[in-house]
Amino acid sequence: MSINPFSREGVFSIRDLQGEFDRLIDRFWHGGLSTPPLDGHDWAPPVDMTDEPGAFRMRVEVPGLTADQIDVSVAGRKLTIRGTKPNPRDKSDPRSAMRSECRYGSFGREIDLPADVQADAIRASCRNGVLELEIPKSAAARAQTVKITAAGD
Repeated sequence: MSINPFSREGVFSIRDLQGEFDRLIDRFWHGGLSTPPLDGHDWAPPVDMTDEPGAFRMRVEVPGLTADQIDVSVAGRKLTIRGTKPNPRDKSDPRSAMRSECRYGSFGREIDLPADVQADAIRASCRNGVLELEIPKSAAARAQTVKITAAGD
């Protein structure tokens, strides 16, 4: 039994460590903090991304937004999601807020994709405040199966 709370089963690699570090920084940077002087955005939606054999799938939480309020673009291996979540309260409203925890304003996420993709085949849908993306991998980026034949003696 290992007493190291950070240990994992399997092989350790520097790429895994870099990925964990990137996720840690990303969670800190966009964890609901307002960082306009640093990155130009008021907030950033959380993203889940999975790697499947033929495509990457992404789930982005954008509560209160509709499809026409979100822009998605791809340049090379960089996927960009931008939009603006309008504040429903009018600034001229004389009532003071008792609590204000929701984030409003412009947002943007730039995600480095781990492989080349077919940008013209990306499918996106937005329903119930969740943006879902299917990002097909390029043919060169897909895992290839190699058939092994028995060699004659």
